[in-house]
Amino acid sequence: MTQGHTKLEALRCLKRYIAREVYYILKKRNNLINSIQIAA
Repeated sequence: MTQGHTKLEALRCLKRYIAREVYYILKKRNNLINSIQIAA
């Protein structure tokens, strides 16, 4: 909102940021799990 965005736009930006962070965490975790299964 400090950048001149409306409340709706600010919420949209926050949702995108959170979704991006969660995606990378899940992707990293999935790669870790897959690498453990291959090594076993």
